[in-house]
Amino acid sequence: MSASSNISWLNYINVQMNRYFPLPFVVFGTIGLILNMIIFTRRSLYKNSCVQYLLYNSLSNMIVLYWVVVTRIVSDGYGNDLSLRSDVFCKIRYFLTYYSRTLATWFIVLACIDRWLSSIQAKQRFNQVSFARRLSIIICLICFISYLHVLFLFGIQIDSISSAKSCYALTGIYRLLSDLQYLFFYALVPPILMFVFGILTLRNIRRRRRLVIPTVYTRTQLRTNGNKRRDTQLLIMLLIQVLIIIVFTLPFAIQKLVDTFSSQTQQTPLQKAQYSLLIAILRLLSYGSHALGFFFYTLSARIFRNELLNTLNRIYRFFTGKNWLKQSTSQVMDGTFTQNDIDGMKSFGL
Repeated sequence: MSASSNISWLNYINVQMNRYFPLPFVVFGTIGLILNMIIFTRRSLYKNSCVQYLLYNSLSNMIVLYWVVVTRIVSDGYGNDLSLRSDVFCKIRYFLTYYSRTLATWFIVLACIDRWLSSIQAKQRFNQVSFARRLSIIICLICFISYLHVLFLFGIQIDSISSAKSCYALTGIYRLLSDLQYLFFYALVPPILMFVFGILTLRNIRRRRRLVIPTVYTRTQLRTNGNKRRDTQLLIMLLIQVLIIIVFTLPFAIQKLVDTFSSQTQQTPLQKAQYSLLIAILRLLSYGSHALGFFFYTLSARIFRNELLNTLNRIYRFFTGKNWLKQSTSQVMDGTFTQNDIDGMKSFGL
């Protein structure tokens, strides 16, 4: 097979991949994120500060799906790149891309810090819903201001040699600094902070469990321990989300790092086609951290599965007037416990 045939084949694979592969992320991500938002706004979970951050993370991920992913499908999959025809659209596209993806990861960082503060029994005000909401607003403003330069210094660039158009940052030192900002504040620093606070939280929980003295459970203690078990399962959900972000984002971060500090100008047309396909694959992989959280939550935490079943039961009852579930699965939340629940608490050291 000749070099030109290889290039054509690689470009064809690239187009088809960008056209069809993101669609499952959009479909399943939409279903998962909507269910996330419904479950996280249930009364039993909504009053938890950590859940507030997970809720805002879901909202940010919805923007990623319907802006970042969809515009990528249209531009790279169907060759209809509006950012090459409108300088304003180019600026808005990159601003919302950087803003939404960075915001989504930092909400998980805040959730990790929240669990760490809870594990060291910090002042209660740090684990209040009102504090979580105020801090979320502050993070939104910080991210907005930090990426405000994109609206002024990004735009349609024309290559002086090939006259090819591209939508990106102004060439020179600004492009390097812009790439580094996105690399560090989206792909590198948040996963490191998540990992550090996750490890610290687990260590604190293990220390507290060693200090627990077995006692007779009163109803009040059962309710308190039920809340502790809920917090433990929320921590499991959070750590699973951290793992997802690290696995799906780290390859993208490495590629951005290489892309920032190396030049592809000396590549042959075949090498450029190969590198372009690699970027498309890593970009598709990074969508997983924004779209698949719901399915890992369902697999990892019983509290989430219970709330999901109750939510589905409400929908079923709305249309049929009948209960799908014969018995409520929300015992952990309403304070009603069975002997199995008590035994489970003892096994957790609560």
